[in-house]
Amino acid sequence: MGTTKVLLIGVCEYLTITCPSLPMCKNDLFAMRKALVKGLNISPSNIHLSGETGIVTKNDFIASIYTVLKDISKNDTFIFYFSGHGGKNCLVLSDGLIELQDLLNTIEQVQTKNKIAIIDSCHSGGFSLENVPTVDIDETVEHFAGRGFAVLASCGANQSSGFDEDNEISLYTSFVCDALTARFLIRKGKKSLEAINEAIFHFAEVSNRKGKHNFQQPVFRSSIGGTIFFDVEEYNPYKIAKVYEETDNYIIYNVEPVHHADAKRLSVKVILRFQSSMEQIAEIATEIKNKVLYSDVYQNEIAEARYKGRAANIVWCYFGYDEDDMVDCNFICHSTWVDDTQDKEYWYRISKNAITAKGVHIDVHSSYELIKKLKDNTLDKDELIQITRKYTSNIISAAEQYIKVFREYLNNTITEEELIDSVAPLNIEISKWFLKQSDLPIPPKELHDWAHIHTKLSCTIHDFSLFYDKKNLKTWKSENRKLLLQNAIKQYEIELEELKMADKLI
Repeated sequence: MGTTKVLLIGVCEYLTITCPSLPMCKNDLFAMRKALVKGLNISPSNIHLSGETGIVTKNDFIASIYTVLKDISKNDTFIFYFSGHGGKNCLVLSDGLIELQDLLNTIEQVQTKNKIAIIDSCHSGGFSLENVPTVDIDETVEHFAGRGFAVLASCGANQSSGFDEDNEISLYTSFVCDALTARFLIRKGKKSLEAINEAIFHFAEVSNRKGKHNFQQPVFRSSIGGTIFFDVEEYNPYKIAKVYEETDNYIIYNVEPVHHADAKRLSVKVILRFQSSMEQIAEIATEIKNKVLYSDVYQNEIAEARYKGRAANIVWCYFGYDEDDMVDCNFICHSTWVDDTQDKEYWYRISKNAITAKGVHIDVHSSYELIKKLKDNTLDKDELIQITRKYTSNIISAAEQYIKVFREYLNNTITEEELIDSVAPLNIEISKWFLKQSDLPIPPKELHDWAHIHTKLSCTIHDFSLFYDKKNLKTWKSENRKLLLQNAIKQYEIELEELKMADKLI
């Protein structure tokens, strides 16, 4: 794990260029330092300030960059921040100009895992960031996810940046600080760059609607695979209790909590040791129901507080003949038991596959043997890994291109109509690789979880292709489409992290 190194630059006074002084830019430095420490747990010792006096010359600028980067490692994160005057593709220092694009190109070349540049100046959104991240199928997702360069700018290329007079700091910087310290952005102890930027955009939108300041459209561009996740607080996930029991006739493989509303519900996976009749299965189902009725298994702390000490209202038992059946969720049948508080007419309803044996309601799974045969025809393990990675790498590459275009729509540099036209070929590409992924054979049990994450990621990316497809435009209103894709992107980034962890086990 690397550390985060930060360079904060604020220019207030101008010596050789005719510019009005910006006394609030000095305050920006201290506000940003405080927000980075409080919001991202960055050590103050790793935050370098340049501009406490209000003056930053070109020599000061170069020296500051050298100071921060001289000890930076390839696993670190580098954050660069600038507050001060800006012009058309330039930033203004106390004794001259620097080209913004040249500066960003230089930062992009820094040999570290990821880089973030935050620019709070007029006309700051006129830069370009051309690289689109792609996945090399010969490498794990570890080499892709969370790596790259992101730039956050305070306004569009033809706009001016303003100030928050009440807090005596730059307006955009106030949005950034509020987003960095917002606790509602924390998920499982982490805060993502995507969530931070989304909050910044929201704060700017609210400010623009109030009309107290000049209109500012923040700009965000990124070549990072997925996003960056910052560890901001300790996270101790709730551990679901494991229930396992072996008997002469069966194995209770697992008891899963599926509690809902006021009903305590349990799903039990059972391995039968012998070929069993439905009458024998009915007897086993009754025996297991009595064993697990008061099982203390819950999804989370809230569920535990609600259901602890209560008998289950519903118990399902799912039966198979080996561990592969349990992993693949391929069962010969399942039984249902409900107590007197439930609608028994509903739960014990008659269907073509439902039978009653010794008073136990059983649903027979007619596809069991077919799925077993399909499993027998699976690919060689190494071949399956290679093909799965190929399909996933292609659909991820399409997803990143899609996100790049969508961000320009959020940046207000293209219209929704231009977005729809731009992603049309990507919709086709995503659908193609999604279908190929869907046609892959059932994986062996040792690859089940890994393959499941690939499938889940593919499904999430496939959702991208729905929202801005011309044939679906009447399905959602414009604002709903935007929110749905933003949520899908955040889910995609979470699943990339899951895949990164799963890849390490292969």
